[in-house]
Amino acid sequence: MNEIINKLITNYINETYGISIKSIELEHPQKIENGHLSTNVALKNCKEVGMNPRELASELVLLFTDNEYINECSVAGPGFINFYFNDNYFDEIITYADSDQLVDQSTADGEKYNLEYVSANPTGDLHLGHARNGVYSDALARVMKKAGYDVTREYYINDAGVQMGNLGLSVQYFYFELLKKEIEFPEGGYRGKDIKKIAQDLFNDHGDELVDKPVEFFTEHGYAINLSEIKKVMGELNIEFDIYTSERFYHENGLVGKCLDVLRKNNEIYEKDGAIWLESSKYNDDKDRVIQKSDGTYTYLTSDIAYHLDKFNRGYTRLIDVWGGDHHGYVNRIKASVESLGQNPEHFEIILIQMVSLFMNNKQVKMSKRLGTSITIKELIDEIGVEAIRYFFVNKSVDTQLDFDIELAKQNNSDNPIFYIQYANARICSLIEKAALEGITDYNQTSNFNLLEKELVLHMSKYSKVVCGAAKSRQPHVVANYVYELATLFHRFYNSEKIISEDLVKTKHKLAICKATQNILSDALSVLGIAPRAKM
Repeated sequence: MNEIINKLITNYINETYGISIKSIELEHPQKIENGHLSTNVALKNCKEVGMNPRELASELVLLFTDNEYINECSVAGPGFINFYFNDNYFDEIITYADSDQLVDQSTADGEKYNLEYVSANPTGDLHLGHARNGVYSDALARVMKKAGYDVTREYYINDAGVQMGNLGLSVQYFYFELLKKEIEFPEGGYRGKDIKKIAQDLFNDHGDELVDKPVEFFTEHGYAINLSEIKKVMGELNIEFDIYTSERFYHENGLVGKCLDVLRKNNEIYEKDGAIWLESSKYNDDKDRVIQKSDGTYTYLTSDIAYHLDKFNRGYTRLIDVWGGDHHGYVNRIKASVESLGQNPEHFEIILIQMVSLFMNNKQVKMSKRLGTSITIKELIDEIGVEAIRYFFVNKSVDTQLDFDIELAKQNNSDNPIFYIQYANARICSLIEKAALEGITDYNQTSNFNLLEKELVLHMSKYSKVVCGAAKSRQPHVVANYVYELATLFHRFYNSEKIISEDLVKTKHKLAICKATQNILSDALSVLGIAPRAKM
């Protein structure tokens, strides 16, 4: 219907007044009494047409006098046009909502996206910040794919550098401690329970046999255990990756050095004090950056440059990196680096995830990975389950801090939004099951929609636009909020009057609405990576 309204109005204005407009704004009024759909096209184009907005609106209203889906089209306020649809339109929406083609994929831009996220150092358990990063990014990938985008999901393993050495030294320290062998705890080391467990398992399996092993042995063993655990926990949270890429790969295959060749060819580097510098300040970085030290070793930035160059070389035309908010100081230098490679900076997005604060019993839980006092994702899964984590970690914009109330997430009542949403789905499953027992399996869409039913069905009609908008704006929380509102409208409809009654025609009509609601609700949950529940 939106397309029909848009085409009629734009064609009329173009042909009658010679004014070229490609599309008009169509919005759903907050109150259904003010229309089922509204446009401000007369207000926006009245000056060019040379009429006052109400005059132009009154002229445009005449285009819809005989439309089979519109019951009334009227002018409101300073020149808004409000559309009121008849039952034919609501029947059409029910048919759409109960179909397999729920989202229009024609708005996707045809680019090839690489979405890189989480990418935590394999030096210990994942914490809540990683969970928010992973849940948001996985949901974003699902939303973009649903809207027709070509997206590859990637995890970049930071398995080179100082932190890996600190991992090995930490495991070695706790292993020696079990042997009653005293050594100094490494500066920058890790004291987490997971690190101690790795050492304990080595001691249990080998006793003192490993006492002469070099620290590299402890590094590689800890690395293998931690990476395996990361993949396991990500899987439990239903966070998926298509590719795992190792930082070591770029060093071992000479790709870090080759990226310097590209920068040198582009005249983006120079030598000073025996080191090689990237002239990043000319691309909005606050200063130039060392990429190769005077001793010949590369900085962390250099391998990052090589990694991003490789992603473009692999054929991706758009890169999206999702980082923790504490990396904000790194944004300009990596963007400058990408531009130094000759790439369009507009083709590289960085999304920053703000921190998560955990509250239990109305008190904030203080967390530190190095001190081993973090709440791990695995512990949180055991406490509240996957669906609660996924919903609560994606239902707010990531540019705001998330205060996560673990007690609320455990509640089995309407105060808990994911319970409320799942309860709507379970209610529909129960109705369909009950109807089947009574021999009702074929539902008809009858033309007799009441006000609550119209509100619910109108909300269903927004689904495709919501998903496409969320994909384009990189805001999957919009889908989370949409499905909560859908559940709210369904519960209101469910509580208003009996669904299955002695009136078979009315029963089938209401069951058709229920089935359509369930189809969109289930689809929206799957887009968020949450499995819909048939029972509570």
